[in-house]
Amino acid sequence: MSEPVTDSKIKSILDKYFHKIFSPSHIAYTIFFFIEVLILIVFYFLGSTTFGNVGLFLATVFSLTFILLMFMGVSSKLESYLFSKSLDQYKTVIFIATLAVSFVIILLYFLFGSSTQIPIQFIGWDYLLPGFYILVYFGWNLAQIFFLKTSFEDIAFKVNKKIVTNSNSNRNKYFSIVFLILAISISILTQLGTYFAFLPFFEPQTPTDSSLLWFNGWNIAMYIVIFFISYRLVFLNIKSINNNTPNIFSSIFFVLVYLIIWYRSFSFINSFRSVSSALGIDAFRAFIDILLMIFTAILVIRGLGSRTFKFRIFNPNNLAFFLFAFTLIYIEGQIVMITGAGSISGTYTNRSQVNLVNNFAVLLITIIFYWFYSEYTLKKNGLILKQIFNQREVIEIVTDFKSYLVNSGALDLEKINDWEFQNFLKNKNLAVDKEERVSEKTMPNDPTNNQTDI
Repeated sequence: MSEPVTDSKIKSILDKYFHKIFSPSHIAYTIFFFIEVLILIVFYFLGSTTFGNVGLFLATVFSLTFILLMFMGVSSKLESYLFSKSLDQYKTVIFIATLAVSFVIILLYFLFGSSTQIPIQFIGWDYLLPGFYILVYFGWNLAQIFFLKTSFEDIAFKVNKKIVTNSNSNRNKYFSIVFLILAISISILTQLGTYFAFLPFFEPQTPTDSSLLWFNGWNIAMYIVIFFISYRLVFLNIKSINNNTPNIFSSIFFVLVYLIIWYRSFSFINSFRSVSSALGIDAFRAFIDILLMIFTAILVIRGLGSRTFKFRIFNPNNLAFFLFAFTLIYIEGQIVMITGAGSISGTYTNRSQVNLVNNFAVLLITIIFYWFYSEYTLKKNGLILKQIFNQREVIEIVTDFKSYLVNSGALDLEKINDWEFQNFLKNKNLAVDKEERVSEKTMPNDPTNNQTDI
């Protein structure tokens, strides 16, 4: 009896975090998606402009196929066919037909829509598609930390909730200091371990090889970064203690963000590494690159999916198609820069240059993000003293104070009713929500009318 329960829990977790892509109704599409990812990775390692153009064509065809399926998935009439739990003839026919339509459309575009064949060069496939894919690739990487922050906050709050209590402030202060020391120690020890672990890989291979110099310089720079972000952590920890809200949230959040900083910075410096060509090393690196690209594809699906349900065009079933299309575009963006597909031939010549630019940009964004957001999230959750409030927060505070006065008997509702209260907010230029504005417009001018609290 326990196995079905376990299987059900696993299925529920997969559906929740990966938006049904592993469920029986979607698994056929998922397999096809990963086959296409592997095809693109092959073109990634071939690295020539010709193969790059072929990869660009295929990525566009399959992305368009998934987008068309996404729109078809909105219809309740097609839902039973598209998302049946088995690969039946209806699902197969619909998918193949959609793929054929996409293939014909993109083929015509590639045959007759290059920049040399149409009056407006910019909308030619060799200009428009590569530029769009590169924009998506860099845009997602730069915005990635803003998607990760929610998960980081959730983890930090869960740990904080289990350890920090409301009954013993001295205990909370003790744990906040302990975790502060642990967080800073983890960052320093991680960097120290990285230096000694990877030092042999950066040894000069030729008299002119400067890889070791770059590696040593990177370590010095990272200790400077650790000093500044640790200073920020200590500063915030002191502010929380002064606010009588000692916590370990900021230390846990610090460690999680630091791991991203460390990973991006090491990926950046690794681009300078010069290693003699060896079949075993090259094969190993190729294998790791494939795993990382597939893992990145899953992260894109996981991170983006939770933010798309607010659009009515998406539902729990057809969302997977949009995520597949977006991920293919994301992966193809990196491949375009490496292979020189389309009009950017010769812009980038190797993977190291792409990784160099990408990781440096993401590293810089992540450091700036932590410096500002680490204080903002503590203020938002009441863990340090808040000095600036937005309009909604002021309205909430004033409303709570009004409720307190009413409940304590200090305020007579016959003299100060809700209509008077709302006029008070309006006179102070404290705007309310659109729905509340509608209620205010339809409210009669009778001072005795009791309007619902804001």
